[in-house]
Amino acid sequence: MDKGNVMKWRRLIVLLTLVHFLAPTALIADEYPSRPVRVIVPFSPGGPVDVLARALGEGFRQRTGQPLVIENRAGANTLIGASACKAAAPDGYTICILSMTTMSLNPFLYSSLPYNADTDFEPITNAIFTRQLLILNSSVPAQTFAEVVEYSKKAPGGFNFASFGIGSESQLVLEWLKKLSGANFAHVPFPGAAPGLMAFARGDVQLFYLVASPSILEQIRTGTARGLLVPGTQRNPDLPEVPTYKDAGLPVLDSKNWFGLFAPGSTPKPLVDKMATELRAVIHSPEFQDKYVKVTRSDAVGNSPEEFRAFLQADRGPAQELVAAAGVKIDR
Repeated sequence: MDKGNVMKWRRLIVLLTLVHFLAPTALIADEYPSRPVRVIVPFSPGGPVDVLARALGEGFRQRTGQPLVIENRAGANTLIGASACKAAAPDGYTICILSMTTMSLNPFLYSSLPYNADTDFEPITNAIFTRQLLILNSSVPAQTFAEVVEYSKKAPGGFNFASFGIGSESQLVLEWLKKLSGANFAHVPFPGAAPGLMAFARGDVQLFYLVASPSILEQIRTGTARGLLVPGTQRNPDLPEVPTYKDAGLPVLDSKNWFGLFAPGSTPKPLVDKMATELRAVIHSPEFQDKYVKVTRSDAVGNSPEEFRAFLQADRGPAQELVAAAGVKIDR
């Protein structure tokens, strides 16, 4: 057989091999999902991300006839849930909701991680951006961040601020503001929003950086909390009177808190694309917009896997800047 025919046969063998391996995956993707899909949520039940998962699950069930079965694996700054997602079978029947903390902050916070943010997860779609807010206990006689800084220097023991745990965005932002202003702030970590807000209501902590949820907006309207700052350069439309970092004369860190959907690494692309199609349709649906986005005052995204992957790379820069500015490093 001459050399030309040998090359033709080799190309044919390669082509048939590819068809052999890819055809079953494509067929599986066409039939997906044929059973319930597990969603690992690395946060506590009843919290904002748990609510997001349930809202997505309702739309997913209506579209596909299959439920999203939520599994809460909270703790360790999302490391527990992320590790469980990494270890799951890459068959499309386990996905997870991960965050800026998991994918952008943790790689710069920890000396070592139980996962690789670049290779252990397949991006499906970014679900939402949340609108963050720094609130002040109304018992503190201050109207601006500058006044809070001065009061903290004079108050016995200074002021306490709540966070969702060591290394969380809620800690990093306040550590950054503390270093920037010379304020006398002390960190008090909590395992979730509910205990932190209870301590805030009692006056045990005076400051809390968290999602500007409807319940927080109600506290501000009734006078039990005061909106102090919103990040970035755009004011919150629900709180037009609350200044941005830029308005307050502070540097602008271009970091946004987000929550996105991922599959375990090595999940075949046809399955990832099929999941993305279904979940993006839910995120963009009028029902999800009405029942979740408008109620929680979040900003829906629903981008493609490729767009989400590009966003994740771009998000590393602001995250690294925030970690460095806060001066926090965690050994493990």
